[in-house]
Amino acid sequence: MAFDVPTTRGAYTSLSDGWTYLNAGQRAQVPERVISAMTSSFRNAPKSLAGETGGGAHGQSRRSGVSAATELAMSARRAFADITGGPVSGVVLGPSREVLIQQLCAAMSRRLSLGTNLVVSRIGAQVVHAPLRRAADLYGARVRVAEADLANGSLPAWQFDDLIDTHTRLVVVPAADPFAGTVAPVAEIARRVHAASSAWVLVDATDMAPYQPVSMVEMGADIMLVDASAWGGPEVSALVFRDPAMFARLASLSFDRQATGVGRIEVSPVSPALLGGVSESVQHLANLDARARGSRRHRIETAMPQVAEYLSGLSERLVAGLSNLPRVYIVGVDKDRIGAAAEFRGDHIPRVSFIVAGVAAETVVGRLFDNGLVTSAVDIAQSPLFEAMGIGESEGAVGVGLQPFNTPHDIDQLVRAVASLG
Repeated sequence: MAFDVPTTRGAYTSLSDGWTYLNAGQRAQVPERVISAMTSSFRNAPKSLAGETGGGAHGQSRRSGVSAATELAMSARRAFADITGGPVSGVVLGPSREVLIQQLCAAMSRRLSLGTNLVVSRIGAQVVHAPLRRAADLYGARVRVAEADLANGSLPAWQFDDLIDTHTRLVVVPAADPFAGTVAPVAEIARRVHAASSAWVLVDATDMAPYQPVSMVEMGADIMLVDASAWGGPEVSALVFRDPAMFARLASLSFDRQATGVGRIEVSPVSPALLGGVSESVQHLANLDARARGSRRHRIETAMPQVAEYLSGLSERLVAGLSNLPRVYIVGVDKDRIGAAAEFRGDHIPRVSFIVAGVAAETVVGRLFDNGLVTSAVDIAQSPLFEAMGIGESEGAVGVGLQPFNTPHDIDQLVRAVASLG
């Protein structure tokens, strides 16, 4: 069955304003049901809920007087657990990825002391890299960097054999680069790390989760980081631990000396109204295949491969179209290679960045905007990979990020507008 694009487009009322949105990497469009859920949560969060007991074998009981905010937080934990395939009791909520990384590093301060190693990679977002480097400077850990292939943005797994030793405590790997779109061999990296050390592997799956099903077990992640805003949810992030027993190995950040589990490090409150939108955003992903049945996690595993297949086709169409323009360079893709577009199937998420020779990225974005196309100029300071590639010296790159509502017409419109630059 072909992916149902018209029905998917109907879930986004923002598409009725006449603009063509191709900036998912910067700001994903939000489905109407998520907006409605957050509106309802704003009204209901201060209330207390009446106690009730569900009937049947699967019924759930609820204590009288429990606040709606508490229920909203629990629904958000269940949603993040469904996205990652992790346990609900291992979900730590936070307002952003940066805040959660700061809290994790503070809780690991004794493990990141002088003489230990912290491994990061050249791909990924600076919002994750920066707090890790600050924590290493503060606690004395040495930072080692896994380098990317600057020709195509890939992250070779073999180099981790030289980076990991018995003093390594934490290895942070993005599942995909948010700007070049390259997918990292996370499972292979995790296997090498676990074979050589007792280090924890933290996988930032934020940029992959909107396009493909992610699984902590299959990736070999000890901790997974995700941000709901990447797939059109509210600005709420989560750290998901594969085993709640891991919390006992962390220093508690809570003022409550009796705090256990997630309460030991979950110290940055999140608006209950935002939490109310998390579950609906994950439900939206599960409903992208209307025929899927079963648990929400199962429906996500059924729907997301269809999304990946459809958007891979659009990515190939985009790369093929831009490759035919003589002044355009696609970051991470050698257009002289036969079948360059096919590189995006399986090895990339639908994020593409390109440069127009002699034209500043801001100028290109402005021209596209004049044609009704919303893209974004990549902030080089936010991309360790692009900084290493020297993209800043060429007046920047234009970023294109696709969502399931995009169509082949959107791609063709973009290629024509870029071609008009000469």
